[in-house]
Amino acid sequence: MSLTVIAEDFINEENSIQKEIYDSIDKNENIIFNAGAGAGKTYALIESLKYIINNYGSKLQKHNQKVVCITYTNVAVDEIKERLGYSDVADVSTIHEKLWSFIRQHQKELLIVHTNKIKADLQELIRNLNENEDVEIEKTYRTYRNLSAELQASFKDYIIDKKDVFYKAYSRNASGFRGAFNGELECYENILKSVANFKKVVSTIYKIENYKYCLQKIEEKDDDYTAVRYDSKFNSDILHKMLFSHDTLIEYAFEMVKKYDLLKQIIGDCHPFILIDEYQDTSPRVIEIMQLLSAHSLKINHNLFIGYFGDKAQNIYDDGVGSNITSLHSGLRNIKKRFNRRSTSEVISVINKIRADEIEQESIYEDCTGGSVKFYHSQAVNKKEEIDAFVSKYVDEWNINNDKKLHCLVLTNKLIAELSGFAELYSIFSGSQYYKKNFQYINTELLSNDLGKLGVVPSVLYQIIKLKILLENPKTPLTTLLSKEVYSSLSFAELKVLLQQLKLITGDNLNTFLYSIFNLYALGDNNVKKVIHEVIGLDKEKLSYDAFFGYVLDQLNPNLDYEDKTEYNSEKEKLEALFALDIEEYERWYNFINDRQDSEVIYHTYHGTKGIEFNNVIIIMENSFGRDKRKFLNYFSDVIDPSGLGDDAKCKFENTKNLLYVSCSRAIKNLRVLYLDDISTFTAGVEHVFGETHNYTSS
Repeated sequence: MSLTVIAEDFINEENSIQKEIYDSIDKNENIIFNAGAGAGKTYALIESLKYIINNYGSKLQKHNQKVVCITYTNVAVDEIKERLGYSDVADVSTIHEKLWSFIRQHQKELLIVHTNKIKADLQELIRNLNENEDVEIEKTYRTYRNLSAELQASFKDYIIDKKDVFYKAYSRNASGFRGAFNGELECYENILKSVANFKKVVSTIYKIENYKYCLQKIEEKDDDYTAVRYDSKFNSDILHKMLFSHDTLIEYAFEMVKKYDLLKQIIGDCHPFILIDEYQDTSPRVIEIMQLLSAHSLKINHNLFIGYFGDKAQNIYDDGVGSNITSLHSGLRNIKKRFNRRSTSEVISVINKIRADEIEQESIYEDCTGGSVKFYHSQAVNKKEEIDAFVSKYVDEWNINNDKKLHCLVLTNKLIAELSGFAELYSIFSGSQYYKKNFQYINTELLSNDLGKLGVVPSVLYQIIKLKILLENPKTPLTTLLSKEVYSSLSFAELKVLLQQLKLITGDNLNTFLYSIFNLYALGDNNVKKVIHEVIGLDKEKLSYDAFFGYVLDQLNPNLDYEDKTEYNSEKEKLEALFALDIEEYERWYNFINDRQDSEVIYHTYHGTKGIEFNNVIIIMENSFGRDKRKFLNYFSDVIDPSGLGDDAKCKFENTKNLLYVSCSRAIKNLRVLYLDDISTFTAGVEHVFGETHNYTSS
């Protein structure tokens, strides 16, 4: 097996497919290019970019235009740039970066969209505070609503004046929190009957006041309120500070493109070729933006080519458009590619059976045999020991070493955390109220290699650990550690002092590291405060240890009953345990997120392997995935004939199929599956995909 000798007929057919893309480019005919795993999708994308540069580059340069390539992650951006080479007419960036570049210069119009969002959110906040009759909302705000108009006004004035007291006491238990106000709230008729509801009332009042103040400053054209900024580090908005994050960026871009025809024309005329990589994982809103651009260009008779490159069978994100793309952007020319340039014929045979659609792959190579695929099943009581033994078996059998690694795809979150060395961190997160209720989000919000998908708390903790790692590395450039806004305004002497101050931040666990950060924030100068504020990304009122602890406690436990001492103490102790974890466990999590594991055996989630390939792959699987106790059991039970499934069951089946397809198609040569449950009721389904099954026992 060498995968080096390409069949001449196949290369001619592959070239003809590429020429179809070129033909569409020349005709400004929008396309959707579907290619299976390992088909050379990125190659087709880059060759298309080169074709545009070679044939239209001079014209683009003359008119100050660029060909745009939008992809999913910074890693993909770097790969495309490296393979494409330098070109002054090619602009390769992530979706969010490109959308921001589309709208950032149009601050007048952006300010209108931002103002409208604040007004809409403000209206909803006021409605919730005063009149929303939803049962849960009415219960939350009942004690405030029961106050007279005079007492409501008095309470607002009082609580705004006591903001420091509120945040300092935020994380205390019910009696401690009440005590912080020294009985001064007794005149407000049971307002503190429920501390949890009281906090929501007060937080709503603060937000209302912040939004009103912001709108006033926008109306007054205050210098600090004339421009809106996108913060790429975090996944939460601070709208009253004129800051917004990922999801809001997409909404703002959509609203602006939809509303302003001139913006449509500017974008289309400046970027007459737009190529989108991994379209299946792209937000439906982004596809709608592209459709709006395309329709307007046709209307005004301006040339615009939009090309979507991807594979609907590799849609594994819930928020990706997947196969729905053609319902949002119609009239696309469908171009398919059936060849596989990655895997041996043995692996291709399996992934074809999983995929089971119009794209049936065939190796482009003549020398494509020699790989191996085997499916093992085990019912060991101690699954961790069984996995360790199974992995060790193939470390020996395949002569695994640091130059020839073994990659294990683990399809359960708990296990990936355990194997990667941050089991306690995962356990505490998964045990919080938020992730118990929204368990389906933990894979992306805590374990995703795409930083844009990290959850609110994980993204803050990520930035804190990143600060520690950057400070400890003597080779860290100032431009990486500090924002341009900070370092460009300081002299060398001032920079030296700032760095000396920042290096005072130390700690063996997260708790002591946070204390060190917030102590420095309290005592430091404005430059120190600015850096720490940028790292943590929260309002200044939350930049103390107690306020930050309370913020995280509330984010992870949005329905915490502060009156229930057992519940309160339990969740508080969990968070204390999270903060008390050795900083090295956080660093292992950080390295996992950044795909920096340094060992002979590398563990991945299925999300973490998109777009990459390995010679030797082991997939660990069982019936359940997350909260779905029958995910793979149901898949293998239905895989021979899924035609009779209802809509919901079919949707789950397709999701599982895509998950399995992406996982198995990472393998170049050797693929092993270890299924850690009884397969006797669906053996036929397993054999339909993988062929003969084998019993495995480590004893």
